[in-house]
Amino acid sequence: MIKMKYQLKLPKKTDYPNSLKVLDHPNKSAEYQQVIEASASAYFETKGPTRWLFRKRLETVLSYIAKVGKVDKLLDADTGIGFFLPSLSETANQVVAIDNTNFSLHYAQFMVKKRKIDNVLFKKIKLENLDFKDQQFGVIVCLNVLEHIPPQNLNQVMAGFFKILKPGGYLIAGYPNEGSWIFDFLKNFERQLLRRHIYQALKDTGRKKFHTLGHVATATQINQAIDKKFSKVALRDLPFKLITLYRLGLYQKQGRMN
Repeated sequence: MIKMKYQLKLPKKTDYPNSLKVLDHPNKSAEYQQVIEASASAYFETKGPTRWLFRKRLETVLSYIAKVGKVDKLLDADTGIGFFLPSLSETANQVVAIDNTNFSLHYAQFMVKKRKIDNVLFKKIKLENLDFKDQQFGVIVCLNVLEHIPPQNLNQVMAGFFKILKPGGYLIAGYPNEGSWIFDFLKNFERQLLRRHIYQALKDTGRKKFHTLGHVATATQINQAIDKKFSKVALRDLPFKLITLYRLGLYQKQGRMN
């Protein structure tokens, strides 16, 4: 195993359609809500601790991939607007980025073309219905997605990941510590004080045009589903163990990777 090091490379607002000016007008806009749902605001509209945490989890993912080494094919499971793709594109010969919405894929494809990244393929698909050939990916990255999956579907998603990963391949999963009292307390604090304008906008009439997914699975339910299929290699609690807001794990499918 060759240990490598990857640097975090993030897109700019100007890499997206209309320079993401939709974020400047959070009023009755279905488009605004879809950008929010794709987690774009987590970096562009926050400062201080929230932005630090956003960057830290991406840096942690890159440190996990560095332990694995460069792979032939990597799956970015639910890419959103492709915020992580400039970094992920350097960790594999080919990246396949999937999402379930045309809106997110349009933004991601626009950004990748603008930045002249040529090793990313896009596909619209739901995580519950993966139709890739068996054992073709060396790494699957799945961030900020599993909490949106109904708990009864988590085992199905993990079975799909297991099927398309090569023997010895890796799953990198990141998700909020949903269900813990500290997470619920701080989430409410953030909504009321740090990102009040966002959540106020999500209550307006634009919601009639676009329904946000919301968090429906807890961290415990996600952990249980992953553990049924994969072996834990590493686990990191962010910002630290006593106050865990976000969890990032490196998991392996047993077997020898070709």
